[in-house]
Amino acid sequence: MTETSAIQYANEFILDECKLYTVGGLELDLKELVVEVNIYEDIFSNSITGDISFVDTNNILGNAKIVGQEKLSLRLATPDSSDNYDRKNSIDFTETPFHIYKVGSSNVINDNAQGFSLSFTTGELVRNGHIRVSQSFKGEPVEDMIKKVIRGEELLKSKKELFYEPTKNNYKLVAPNMRPFDFINMVARISQSNLYDGSTTYLFYETVKGYYFRTLDSMMDRKNPRMIYRETTPNTLNDQGVQDLVANLQNIYQYSIASSTDTLTNQRAGMYASKYLELDFYNKEFKTYDYDYLKEYEKNIHVDEHNKYGSSNAPVLSEAIDDYGYKLSQYPDSVFHMQSIDKSADNPLMTPMHLEGSEKPYNQMNTEYWLQSRKSRFSQISSALTLQVEVPGSTAIQAGDLIGLEILNRTNVTDEQYDETLTGRYLVKRLHHVFTKGGKQVKHTIHMECIRDTLQTALPSTGATLADGGSSIEEEIPLGSADPGDVLF
Repeated sequence: MTETSAIQYANEFILDECKLYTVGGLELDLKELVVEVNIYEDIFSNSITGDISFVDTNNILGNAKIVGQEKLSLRLATPDSSDNYDRKNSIDFTETPFHIYKVGSSNVINDNAQGFSLSFTTGELVRNGHIRVSQSFKGEPVEDMIKKVIRGEELLKSKKELFYEPTKNNYKLVAPNMRPFDFINMVARISQSNLYDGSTTYLFYETVKGYYFRTLDSMMDRKNPRMIYRETTPNTLNDQGVQDLVANLQNIYQYSIASSTDTLTNQRAGMYASKYLELDFYNKEFKTYDYDYLKEYEKNIHVDEHNKYGSSNAPVLSEAIDDYGYKLSQYPDSVFHMQSIDKSADNPLMTPMHLEGSEKPYNQMNTEYWLQSRKSRFSQISSALTLQVEVPGSTAIQAGDLIGLEILNRTNVTDEQYDETLTGRYLVKRLHHVFTKGGKQVKHTIHMECIRDTLQTALPSTGATLADGGSSIEEEIPLGSADPGDVLF
């Protein structure tokens, strides 16, 4: 970093480097021309993307022959009193530059200037579109397979950080001419955690800090949130009458509730209950497995695993009994899965690790362990309480972080300062950095999509007291019938 100083106000950031390397061999320092930078992260996306906007007074687009194959060296940081801005507390893509893939349309600002934008992504995504994985993996942990794909000289050849959660699977697999990210997503789907009781919720995603291969349980198993944000008065002053920098950095500018419960959709997605039928043609056997959300709930880590509010056993489903004597999670036929397998000793893909005489300890595909629970957990994420939140920017925050949100109580029902339903710990599902330069002041804000897959207190379970009724009348409609009062026309 060439420019360092203690932070002066919330939203401040330092744009330390912005250089464009063209296909013509030019190195353009565009730092002073930058107007806005947007960077997007998502735990369900293998790569980060972004765009950068400039004010051009020298016809850079035409003179430098910018065509969408350039590289962008970019470094931004939230200032502090330290001179050490590494990738842990900054957004640094100087050694692993972004790749430009799109030149946006230009617009005239005045007689002497025009504006244009460039869209960028990471080099691994570009290379992912150029190559395919076509090789065998002969019985090794899933994380080792992923390392080979990411680091391989003939594959992605990435030098970025890889943070991974160890698996307990040893698979013998063949990558059938697949794109690298597609192969990684495939093995992530069948992986089980070695740390979290065989959790089946592995995701492979990228943030500005590197690549992550981890489960939802790993993301939520954090004792202290990365940051706590509160609804406070903007530009809060401290006891000395000056701006309270800490309070302003934690201020929630605005929020909105982005989701609501849809029990029919959740039921059809397999969140509450499902049945899995496994047909073994070799041994002429079959097995069925029923999944019950309420029974499985405590086996998983949730956002309130470590919290100050009380019990974390508060699923987003009531245990009330319906008119037929069942809970909503006791209908396994809601979703039906079926798979045929061959558990013969001659099939290495399906050889159990404990089978005596097997040469190598390969796992079965173990569909019965991951399919139903994985579908349920991701349905919980899709239907969870979701807030869209805008907060002051920080280059230390990333998708997959756990944060705390304190939302004010705007009703007179209770005397509590904060809303009991909305306040709590959230997982950052998506994140959008916005860096803007206007006049002499710069501004960094973060737009986050945050989810809660649990509640502070368990839902009531008494059940609706009004039972279904009605009259079971059956009457045949006669030929050519007409209701009394019909008018001939």
